[in-house]
Amino acid sequence: MSLITEKRNLIDEFHTAFKQRGLNNSPARRKTMDTFLSQGLPDSRNEEYRFTPITRVLEKITGLTDAPSIHQPVLPGSYNLIPGLASNVIVFVNGVYSPEQSVVLDKELTVNIQDVGSSTTECDPFDSLNHAFAKELLHLSVKPSTSIQHPVAIVYYFDSSSAIFATPRWQFEIGKNSNLTLLEYSMGSATVQYFNNKQSEIRVGENAQLEYTLLQNGPKSKIELNNTHLYLSATSRVACFTFSFDGQLVRNNLTLTLDGQGIDAHLYGLYLVTGKTVLDNHTVVDHRSPNSYSNQLYKGVMDEYGKGIFNGKIFVRPNAQKTNAFQSNRNILIGDSATVNTKPQLEIWADDVKCSHGCTTGQLDEEALFYLRSRGISKELARAMLLEAFAGETLLTMKNQSIRNYVETLIVTKLHQSQ
Repeated sequence: MSLITEKRNLIDEFHTAFKQRGLNNSPARRKTMDTFLSQGLPDSRNEEYRFTPITRVLEKITGLTDAPSIHQPVLPGSYNLIPGLASNVIVFVNGVYSPEQSVVLDKELTVNIQDVGSSTTECDPFDSLNHAFAKELLHLSVKPSTSIQHPVAIVYYFDSSSAIFATPRWQFEIGKNSNLTLLEYSMGSATVQYFNNKQSEIRVGENAQLEYTLLQNGPKSKIELNNTHLYLSATSRVACFTFSFDGQLVRNNLTLTLDGQGIDAHLYGLYLVTGKTVLDNHTVVDHRSPNSYSNQLYKGVMDEYGKGIFNGKIFVRPNAQKTNAFQSNRNILIGDSATVNTKPQLEIWADDVKCSHGCTTGQLDEEALFYLRSRGISKELARAMLLEAFAGETLLTMKNQSIRNYVETLIVTKLHQSQ
């Protein structure tokens, strides 16, 4: 007798959980859920998720839409990831903002809880799903002409004996002429399994400066979907750093809208993929005004059965004359079974611009390996040294030295572990 396993309908499960939690009492939430139901979950037929099997992975998680068991958060002040770096710490416990666990050091940083709202502009199904389930919108702000002394750390803490479906949603407004360092990362039990469907929006005022770092480092069972949208005003300066090292499946959607003249925007990414990890970076840089600059540099190292994906888009609108926009994606395949799919794209409607894009995929330089080994360096150490030099370029412009030192140590540790 053969056993037939019925395929799960995850969309129906999300819809059932939505009604069981009483979220359908809100007309705005019902409208957003209807949007999600009409969009459905993406599969390989969806061009934007062609190489990212997120729906197939989610279907394997038992109890994903159940309410998580009681969490045991750590003591306030214990969420600092980097030793010696004092930070304003904004904590989400199992996806829900926890004011009791958060610590605000700078009085210039304002934190408020707001209603999620009734926006129906979502174009990504996971944004719609988040909007339907998000308990609240966390609104952070910094007034004009303010320099925040300590970095602001957004922390997602997970601790449950059952699978967690988390939907944190936050918004950050950085006032004109202000200066801020923003850090984002996850913490929790090494065995906890979660799907963190996070949505965030950052608005950077005129002539403001932002250094934004996203750290993704396990656990191996995690699934993360990050939708992050930055709106940049005239003469603002922004540097975004994305470092991804571990997890079951990680998808980063990073969108920058440059709506003003004199904007300077930089995007750096590094993904070190081992095991059976799937790591997907999707970037969009949308130039809507003239005389602005953007530069993207994403690098990946894939080993074992690791899978890397990069899809970068640059839009230059008709009014965005005198735009300079550049994009580069470089990859190294270590294992014979490792793969990478990369797709840089340019869509230009202006004629007075300087734009370029490109990608490379290859293996370590055998001549460089031979040179190092001829100096008495072991093959494993020589490989690690070359990979460190390859990865280090993504850190060169980072201004916060404490964060930079921590990431450098993390990169070295990860590369030597894989040898």
